[in-house]
Amino acid sequence: MNRPIHDAFQAVQASPELKERTRAYLLARAPRRPRYRSLLAAAACLLVVFLGAGGALAWFTPVSAVSVEAGPSLELTLNRFDRVLQVQGNSAQDQELADKLELTYLSYTDALEAILGSQEVSQALDSGTELAVTVAGQNQQHCQDLMEDTQSCAGHGSCSSADWSQVTAAQKEGLSLSKYQMLLQLQTLDPSITAEQVNGCSMHQLRQWLSDLSSGQDASSFSDCGQNTGSGQGFGSGNSGSHHGNEGHHGGR
Repeated sequence: MNRPIHDAFQAVQASPELKERTRAYLLARAPRRPRYRSLLAAAACLLVVFLGAGGALAWFTPVSAVSVEAGPSLELTLNRFDRVLQVQGNSAQDQELADKLELTYLSYTDALEAILGSQEVSQALDSGTELAVTVAGQNQQHCQDLMEDTQSCAGHGSCSSADWSQVTAAQKEGLSLSKYQMLLQLQTLDPSITAEQVNGCSMHQLRQWLSDLSSGQDASSFSDCGQNTGSGQGFGSGNSGSHHGNEGHHGGR
């Protein structure tokens, strides 16, 4: 009974234009697959890459420096997580000590405790060498936090802060931050004083030199104090057994 109808439709042929319009209509009505999942996955990948690169940059970017002057003279460069990126000794002997202690990537407090607990520094402090720790940072609050950690670790040693710009200036002069600050103070009273003279003196001698200049006393004997303490380099430079005696002022360990 349906055969005639079937035969009638069989003879019907759709034109190419009709086929194309039908295809376009069906595509327009077809449900689209949501793309938010693929977009979310792409965004997550980009976030991982960004955080990875940013984290690495933050880790390896120096933001603060700590100078430890205690016979041996070491300068620690820290990242924003207070981890040690680099340790620079003021002499070949100081650098040997830094390499032996293996301070890189330690937390700042652990590194400071390791320095103060080393045989070389312990002997220097026990002999009367003055401990001086100087902190410099790009962020004032961060620098203050480091100062508090320094005071808790270094006991009764002297702690001070410096401008971040002084880190590079001190390196150019071949001085630790602590001695560079002393150089600046001495030069305000006697511009002829050189970085080489300061580098050859202990912190105790430098403070006495500054005191004598401030009070108008003859301080010419300090101009060659490095020769009185050996070479002025390495562990020998920290000995305070000069003609002014020892202060016996050092930090607890």
